[in-house]
Parts: sequence; C-alpha cells; structure tokens
Amino acid sequence: MSSLIRKYLKFDISNTLLGTFLLICTYLFFSVMELTAKELGQSFNPFQIVFARYSSQLILLLIIFNKNSYNHLSSQFPLLQVFRGALLLITTCFMFSGLAYLPFAENIAIYMIGPVITTILAFFILKEKISVTQIIIVVVGLIGAIIISKPNSNTFNYAVIFPFLAALCFAFFTISTKFLNTTDSNQTTLLYTAISGSILSLPFIFFYWETPNFHQLSLMFCLGLLATIGHFFFIEALKVINASFAAPFVYLTVLLAAFWGFFIYNEIPDKSTILGSFLIILAGIIISRLKIK
Repeated sequence: MSSLIRKYLKFDISNTLLGTFLLICTYLFFSVMELTAKELGQSFNPFQIVFARYSSQLILLLIIFNKNSYNHLSSQFPLLQVFRGALLLITTCFMFSGLAYLPFAENIAIYMIGPVITTILAFFILKEKISVTQIIIVVVGLIGAIIISKPNSNTFNYAVIFPFLAALCFAFFTISTKFLNTTDSNQTTLLYTAISGSILSLPFIFFYWETPNFHQLSLMFCLGLLATIGHFFFIEALKVINASFAAPFVYLTVLLAAFWGFFIYNEIPDKSTILGSFLIILAGIIISRLKIK
C-alpha cells in the first residue's frame, strides 16, 4: 500500500506525511464503522454487534484470500497474533461495560488516556525515542478530548476502571501491531484478528442472538468491510511511522464524532467542542511538522 501510493504520486512524500494520511484514513473508516454499529445498536445487543463485526470481517477475508487463506496463517509469532486479536476484542468489551455504568462523555474522556499509555509503552518496549515535545503534544490532545467530552467529576464511580482498561488494552494492541509489522504480512495480521475475535465473541451469540433482516444483515457485513479497510490502513501506517507518533491520532475519534453528530444528527457543537477540537487539530499539525524530513 505505502509503495503503491508513492508510485502514483507525482512528487516525493515523506514517511511522516504518508503515515499521517494513512492514520486519518484509518480513523475515518473506524468512525463510519461506529456510526453503523450505533444504527445496529438500536435493534441488537452490543455483544451480537461485536460478533457481527469480527465474523463478517473473517468471511470477507476468506473470500479475498481464497486458496491463500491457509498460507496467510503462517506467522513467526502465532500466539502474539492471537493475543493481539484478543486485545482488540477485550477493548471493545471494556468500552461496552463502561457505557453501561458511566455517562458516554466520561467513558470516552477516560479512554483518551490511551495515547499517553501507548507513548510510554513505545519507549519501554519498542525502545522508541520520545522527545519532551512529543509528550507535551500528547497531553495537549488529551486535554482537548477531555474538554469536548466534558466528564462529570463531581462524584467518583469505580466503573471508571472499564474505560481505563480499554485504553490499556488498545495501547498494548498498538504496540503489538508495530512489533508484528517487522515479522508478519498485513494479510496474516488481519486474518488472525478476524479469527481471534470471531472465536472469542462466539459464546455471546448463545445468549444475545436476534435474527436480523436483510437490511440489518447488510449493515453487519459493512462492519467487517469497514473494519478490514481501517485496520489495513492502520497496519500500513505503523510500517512507516513510530507507535509513539501514531498515538495522538486516536483523538480524531472524538473530533470525527463531533463532525458526524453535526452533519447526521444535527447536533450543534458548543464552545467546549470547538475549543477541544482546536487543541486536537493543533496537536496533530505540530506533531506532523515535527517529524517531516
């Protein structure tokens, strides 16, 4: 993918700009996937939606890879691949658990601690060099996300552990993706993600299954399609940039949520949303310019 993009461009592009483009595409597709999941959430239990997301992705990959599917299961670190897939599933489950006990805004705000954790893990596990400026940028983006989310800090709820654990799991997911990029192909990583998620979420179906109609089934398939495209961009991005550099881009989830809320649900952004969005965009611009060669 990275080489293909460079091939069709009429000018040279740095790894930083290419990685930035791929990450923006990643979270754009993820945001559309979340919109689709929200639509399905009006009719189905969240756990059935989780199963639909992974199983539809698995079916799609098996169709695409066809006879090569078995060959793509060859990995130098198969247990780590399974663990990575499990981390993504657990992240989703913790997020759903947090939403059951916490206001949506507070849940998202706590989850935004993820980039900070990723940056720290990238330093200790991947031995990536992290500057003070990068740390400041990550914190600025975090502040912007919190301002948009406007978490309620009047009372303490022990359920805050759920979004925190979700952020922790996704941080390890990002680190493991970066590590596996050095040994396994995109196809292998995508296939293991889909298989792990499908198998681990299968037990939920026995308790929460509701038969979908054709329209709902189409939306469920779209979950897998959007997830596949988004994760492919994510894997490609981590081939050309560091995990610590990619970490702050998760704040785009908050920004895109505000964007879709305005254009689809006619939700007018308030002053907090505008200020928080400004800080997120500012952090993104600075970190991009910081590493452009």
